[in-house]
Amino acid sequence: MSKHAHAEPGKPVPVKHHDRVESPETSDDAPAQDDDVAALESENVKLAAQLADAERRLKDADEQVRQYAGAFDKAKREFDSAKDRIAREYERNMKRDQTKAVSGLIGVLDTLDRSLESVKGKQGDAFVDGVRIIRSQFDAALAATGLQRFDGLGEIFDPERHQAVTTMAVTDPAQAGRVIHSVAAGCIFGDEVVRPAMVVVGQGSAVDGDGLN
Repeated sequence: MSKHAHAEPGKPVPVKHHDRVESPETSDDAPAQDDDVAALESENVKLAAQLADAERRLKDADEQVRQYAGAFDKAKREFDSAKDRIAREYERNMKRDQTKAVSGLIGVLDTLDRSLESVKGKQGDAFVDGVRIIRSQFDAALAATGLQRFDGLGEIFDPERHQAVTTMAVTDPAQAGRVIHSVAAGCIFGDEVVRPAMVVVGQGSAVDGDGLN
């Protein structure tokens, strides 16, 4: 009989296996893990560089926004200043033109006043009465523009408001240096004296500080 037993017909021949201990991780897996770690570290470096670049760009953008805001504020201040300057210049030009126009009409009113003064004693004359009406209407029209007339009577002499045509001796010390007679009315347009009043100023025996020098 042979050393090896024969299998019975229809039954498999048992095979004896030798025990083999397998490592849960083969030596081929370690290099793969090292490659993954290196790849992750490389990716982290790239991400960190991208983050730093993004932060730098954000900082640059913030600085640019501040510069733009500063330039805008400066431009706005310059624009507002220029607008105010133009408005003031326009107002001055308008006022100058108005003053010039009104000043040209004052002489007409003076002529009417002198004409009426020359016929002061005549009453009931239709022509004279008509001139008085015209003079009154003309005076009202000038007043409507803002023109104010003043004679300066009783005021202390002021070279800004009065033009002395002569002086007259006075016995009352209180009248010295004051307007005692108005030759022609002065005119104020707005807050500007466009024509000083032509006046006679009182003068005492000794002109004090209120007198006409």
